[in-house]
Amino acid sequence: MSIDLSELLSPECIELNLSEKRKPEIIRELVQVVSRCKGITDTDALYRGLMEREKLSSTGIGDGIAIPHCMTPLVNTTHIAFGRKLEGAKFDSLDNQPVTLFFLLVGPDNDPSLHLRVLSKLARYLRHKTFCSSLLVAESPAEVIEAFRNRENP
Repeated sequence: MSIDLSELLSPECIELNLSEKRKPEIIRELVQVVSRCKGITDTDALYRGLMEREKLSSTGIGDGIAIPHCMTPLVNTTHIAFGRKLEGAKFDSLDNQPVTLFFLLVGPDNDPSLHLRVLSKLARYLRHKTFCSSLLVAESPAEVIEAFRNRENP
């Protein structure tokens, strides 16, 4: 079964001007972004789950990208929030560089294979510099979603 990431994104879950500067605050801000369109009611529990995952290893994967993620009983379907901070933020990245592109991935804890497939596909997309560049210059949530569609249907 093929997964279109563009179908998992909605304009309400995209924030092109994140305000926070450090990992814990950025994650909290991304939780607020995902919760404003997905009906996640226990944002504190989601935040705690994401921070527990960060204790295992940083989800700042390098090249200005972070993919904080977790599986949780708080959701029954996979959700993605996208956040951008053009000036970068400290996120304990593997390359010790600031992060500009953030993807919060939250999936149900009863479907680990779907979670891994979404995470894997997102990581593959993010290896393409032109795709990342299109996210950096997007001027609206619609342009972010369009960048995903263009990647899915070249």
